Amino acid sequence: MEIIIVLLYLLLLLYLIRKLPFFDVPAMPRPVFMAAFLLKVAGGLLFIVINQRYFYDGGDSRVYFTAGKTIYNTLFQNPLHFLELTFGPNARKPPAHLAAIIENIPAWNDVRTYMIIRVNALAHLVSFHYYSIHAILGAFMGFTGLAGIYKTFAGYFPQKRVWFFVLFFATPSVLYWTSGLHKEGISLLCLGMAVYRFGLLVTNKVTPRGVVAWLVWILLLALFRPYTFGLLMPALTLWFIAQKQNYKPLPVFAAAYTAGFALLAVISKLLPKLNVFAVIADIRYYFVMYKTGGSEIDLQLMQPTWLAALQEMPRALVNTLLRPEPWGNMDVAQQLAALETLAFTLFAALCLLLANLRTSQNRAFLCCCLFFSVTSFLLIGLTTDNLGAIVRYRSILLPFWLGFWVAIANFEGIKKYYRY
Repeated sequence: MEIIIVLLYLLLLLYLIRKLPFFDVPAMPRPVFMAAFLLKVAGGLLFIVINQRYFYDGGDSRVYFTAGKTIYNTLFQNPLHFLELTFGPNARKPPAHLAAIIENIPAWNDVRTYMIIRVNALAHLVSFHYYSIHAILGAFMGFTGLAGIYKTFAGYFPQKRVWFFVLFFATPSVLYWTSGLHKEGISLLCLGMAVYRFGLLVTNKVTPRGVVAWLVWILLLALFRPYTFGLLMPALTLWFIAQKQNYKPLPVFAAAYTAGFALLAVISKLLPKLNVFAVIADIRYYFVMYKTGGSEIDLQLMQPTWLAALQEMPRALVNTLLRPEPWGNMDVAQQLAALETLAFTLFAALCLLLANLRTSQNRAFLCCCLFFSVTSFLLIGLTTDNLGAIVRYRSILLPFWLGFWVAIANFEGIKKYYRY
């Protein structure tokens, strides 16, 4: 029975991809998008198999699925309880009438994680409680987010649309980590659609409908991934200003981010309760002291100061962008991640050699992608001591990072080289 329902869902979602205007991209046939979605589904099902095999509880995705089922079961016992658990506030003292239920639901005090459980509870309404259907729905969400990012890049650089398509939809870590009804897949949906809708506001006339659509996605991103939201907003704002005012984007971005860091440093001294560097140090402390596994980095505790964060930034970028390295005693998963990381590094170096920055178009958008991805990589590297977690966290950023390098590269230079 499960196989039949899986096939029916695949047919339904393929039909939507074929018919919905959102997936209509000039010079990119719909069947190609449909094939990319099937590849995404394969990534989601592979995620299930690997997690079921190597994690005793099936991994966090299975935990969200089970917790969502617990909430779903209340629908037939007391529909008001279902509505309150699904749409009401959490991170508060459990109400007496829900206390017994909440005992069986993890992450009640974590807004971000509980949001994923809410989505799984709603998915149980249509999934027939099959874990595979949740994976397919999550794959569709991640696929839609990638489509939004792809349409934005392809709209600005149509001559490189094939490069974007292959990198966005076939990069292994993006394909694997963002396929499933868990944090990365849902976060990529919100992130991709927020950037896509904002791009329409930048290039087209600002309309109330467009603003509302963007606000919906950006607020959802704030709920599911507040740190990503916090790093994205400055980049989007500067993109809009530089584009609309016809400023040179690189000086604008560089000056704004330097001033922003200086402001955070001053605030950390004058208002200790608003010290973001203390927050970073606390997250790092949590990873160093409580996280275990076979792929940890030897990360030391950090002082909650701007100077300590500044000193750690080079190492943070190295850990996020250049690790894991393709040597040492590693299991198969780490070896694959290391090979992918090496490929990214060589590809970025090649694009840099072929770059023609003077003639690059849409520089404001490119600066947005560069500064957003680099600051996100810095945050990951400053806080995380586990290479597996780093590979997972950076997966939703890779389209912006790889897309930036493709956009600045002049691949015609390779053809000219071989002529001689």
